[in-house]
Amino acid sequence: MSAAGGTASRQRLPGGLRAPDARGGPDARRGSDAGRGPDARLGPDVRRGLAARLGRGARRAAGATLVLALAGCGSFWPWSGPQKPPMPPPPEVSAPVPARAAWTTRVGPAGVGFAPVVVGDSVFVASSDGRVARLEAATGRTQWQVDLGRKLTGGVGSDGDRVIVASRDGSLTALDGNGRQVWSVPLGAEAVTVPSVGLGLVMVRTSDNRISAFESDSGKRRWTFQRQMPPLVLRQTGAIAIAPGTAFAGLPGGRIVALGLQNGAVRWEASVSQPRGATEIERIADVVGSPLVSGREVCAASYQGRVACFEAASGRQLWSRDVSSSTGLDVDARLVSIVDDRDQVHAFSRSGASVWRQDKLSRREVSAPLSLGPVLVVGDAKGLVYLVSRDDGAIAGRFPTDGTAIASAPVAAGRMAIVQTTGGTIAAVELQ
Repeated sequence: MSAAGGTASRQRLPGGLRAPDARGGPDARRGSDAGRGPDARLGPDVRRGLAARLGRGARRAAGATLVLALAGCGSFWPWSGPQKPPMPPPPEVSAPVPARAAWTTRVGPAGVGFAPVVVGDSVFVASSDGRVARLEAATGRTQWQVDLGRKLTGGVGSDGDRVIVASRDGSLTALDGNGRQVWSVPLGAEAVTVPSVGLGLVMVRTSDNRISAFESDSGKRRWTFQRQMPPLVLRQTGAIAIAPGTAFAGLPGGRIVALGLQNGAVRWEASVSQPRGATEIERIADVVGSPLVSGREVCAASYQGRVACFEAASGRQLWSRDVSSSTGLDVDARLVSIVDDRDQVHAFSRSGASVWRQDKLSRREVSAPLSLGPVLVVGDAKGLVYLVSRDDGAIAGRFPTDGTAIASAPVAAGRMAIVQTTGGTIAAVELQ
């Protein structure tokens, strides 16, 4: 099988890990066990070793998906790894800031990586069972909801005029601002990023490590960029950052690439981190979450690697720090914030100096952060939303949702942070 476009069998693995077929088609999934004999299974010692090497950051429910793309590889058999230690109790609020639970509503179950998108005074959300909705940001009131009748792979992308979702059958579907379907196109493989929408384009990366750009009005494919797939990658649902003239995409193997919007030409490519280690598991160093553009800089984080910032125009690295993340980062005018794979929240200055570190959320499977006014906002695997002081990292607030995991990083709507849970709740916390 080819590393980029061939197939491998797919089974559900512990902690959200799976070994999918590169095409992601339903026939391939149904037939993944066909013709497999006992010799194809990994022995118990190998399974335990792999589980241990993956570490908690990759096994966590809010973490990534393991994609097998190794030529001539055998099938992974589900293993039983070491049991996770019990989750510690949530930390107490030590430096409260004025805030309130503003509203909640329900849409439908969501997988890891599903997150709302805020455009103006509207919030667009999608559920894994195929529902897409537009909410009023101030109140959470549903303005419209449609059921596409097919499973979705990630959250919604929107610029307000087009609402874009990717489905498990390998298609990309566009709705208008009123929820009417405008177009649908085949991707040729399953999407592994949330659709990015902006400047007249829709962009998505698929499981064959191909980035495609489509015209948002018509669905016409404008260009395609592709790199060879490494043997093993962490599959997680970040997004491609679209900026004037350039798109910035994180890639497997710790790379970040800047592509011209007009034709997909490479403007520069740089390394966030270098794969290290003796095994393919140890060498996973993929960029996680979404690259973030702030001013003249673009920053990105990688698993088993680093957080780094680059000149957006040239790709020259400005600074980097050895911090492994399985979720991603946020950037504001003063700080680069990131949650590491031990669930510690770090804040770095825009020049890369360490400002503070908060370790009281360790082992709570914390989302990527959102910078909002005086706080960072994160969610955990029990549906708790935390406010963390941007000044010193103190816990400044804690709000419950429905008890299920926060599916992705919170998003901002004015002074509100909006989260989506895997159980189907959309909740807003508002700073006073």
